[in-house]
Amino acid sequence: MKHLLRSGLLAATVLALSALSALAAPTVAAAATSTPSVSPSTRAGTAAPTILARADLVFLKGTDPWFPAGPLEVSVVNQGATAAKGFFVLRLPTGFDLDDHGDCRVLGGAPRNWLCGGAELPARGDRTYRLSISSSSPEPRFGSQAWGSVAGRNAAGVTDAFTDFRINWPDRTSMRLRATATPVVDGTTTVRVQITNTGTFDVGGYAVFVTTPTGVRVSAPECADSGRTNGPGCEILRRRVLADGATDTFDVRLAVTGGTKTVQLTLAPVNRYTNKDTTVSLRLSGAGGSGAGEATTSPSASPSGTPTPTGVSTPEAAQLPRTGASGGTYGLIGAVLVALGTGLLVLWRRLARN
Repeated sequence: MKHLLRSGLLAATVLALSALSALAAPTVAAAATSTPSVSPSTRAGTAAPTILARADLVFLKGTDPWFPAGPLEVSVVNQGATAAKGFFVLRLPTGFDLDDHGDCRVLGGAPRNWLCGGAELPARGDRTYRLSISSSSPEPRFGSQAWGSVAGRNAAGVTDAFTDFRINWPDRTSMRLRATATPVVDGTTTVRVQITNTGTFDVGGYAVFVTTPTGVRVSAPECADSGRTNGPGCEILRRRVLADGATDTFDVRLAVTGGTKTVQLTLAPVNRYTNKDTTVSLRLSGAGGSGAGEATTSPSASPSGTPTPTGVSTPEAAQLPRTGASGGTYGLIGAVLVALGTGLLVLWRRLARN
């Protein structure tokens, strides 16, 4: 009987140690990463490509908030043992254009596809091409990303696999609008506008919509009828870099006829800002007017972008590796302990009967 008891205890102990070993070796899931698309480089029977091309990350910026641009650097490498002409094929996504074609020409029948380069490269040599691309999208997409691709090609047309490069739109941010108006005298008033960058990074250019009723006209500075205002009015484009914490102050002169009027000033593009004080309404009369940013909620970012109030992109939880023991491991431990207790109870009862 003692031998039976020892055998049962030994079996239960082995099971418990097996479960504990599983607990000590947690499963680690690989972090989710974006894999660039790769196209087949060669077909069966063709020579392997020796001209390779890689492109760097592109950051869109500039003083035009509607159509930001960014530098694109493409490195072309000759991996062959002899000198050869090195070309590369550039593909841009919808809503982007190549600013200066330079050494590039459009590939026939392929929109937003260019064949670039062609310089003679020594064996194992390389050359970097510096291009510029800009957004041609009708609506800016702050806080989002797009992808382009490049592939090396030799003079015979043998093309390497396409590799992707990322295009980053500027992040969304916060800016505060304040405005005051002088009394209307001889049909003229001056609006003092103050815009403060309350975000955490520099802003390269912005716009102000001036919505005007009948009898009010902007006489200075230049205010274009861009068609983007909500209602009658015009757009003042401020092409300047505004550092974080800095304030841009300027005057807007209005010609007013027909009595008391109300005008509205709005920071634009409206989907860029994460705060609410981006709109001011001013009542123009002989007594003047003033206003702070009204509590008007800015539209949410486009579906392709994620709002980032601090101006810094944050990794999603799904991209973080998962570590530690799984629920199944703890369930196995529990089952082993239950089996061990049951076995000991059965053995104890048999011993009691004997």
